Amino acid sequence: MSVRNSRNSHDPQPERLPLRWAVIIAVAAVAAVAAATAESLPAAIGTFLAVAGGMHVIVD
Repeated sequence: MSVRNSRNSHDPQPERLPLRWAVIIAVAAVAAVAAATAESLPAAIGTFLAVAGGMHVIVD
């Protein structure tokens, strides 16, 4: 029976945010800013969520 050392089982660097999510968040933020300037804060939040959700499904 072997015992794993939990300190050595992890990589020295923490897992980073994938580039895919950085692009999704950036595009959704730009769309939300455009919606905020044209409409209101609730419209900007809805736009951010819609764009981020749509890109999450489309971009793979």
